Amino acid sequence: MNFQPLPTPPELFRRYERGELSKEQLHAAMSMHAGELIDEMIESRKNPVAAYLEQLRNRTVAARLARRHGSTQLREILTALGVIPDFPPAQLLWNAPHREVPLHCFFRTRHEPLFRIVKLKAMATRVRVVVEYGEAASPVRETILLVRDRFQRLELSTRERV
Repeated sequence: MNFQPLPTPPELFRRYERGELSKEQLHAAMSMHAGELIDEMIESRKNPVAAYLEQLRNRTVAARLARRHGSTQLREILTALGVIPDFPPAQLLWNAPHREVPLHCFFRTRHEPLFRIVKLKAMATRVRVVVEYGEAASPVRETILLVRDRFQRLELSTRERV
């Protein structure tokens, strides 16, 4: 299982507002997103023990990263990753700026498609993050360098597969 090549909901709304999508196309794309969420809920319901263990692992990872880097900075990094063009985990990260969504919801340690932060080094003006995503058998590993722009927002500088 891998990430679906769908635009994220914020991107869909931007396209709709620019007139690139009709209302019917927007509704169809959003129903595909909703269908994926429902499929995940059904899968979790079928195997509640595995879903619970995955949730515990994700909570542990999120808590460890938040303890080391602060939850505000971690959320800022996830938000910057979520807007990278052609970055498949953006499907998970598009709502990272919403504080009502717990941080552990953005990680997938063993449940496919995976999304893990392998290494994170945050400095004042830049962040280097190594992520793994995709299938468990052969995950894609990338090193991403985010730098602060003149408004102090993180944006993509370089991205390379490892």
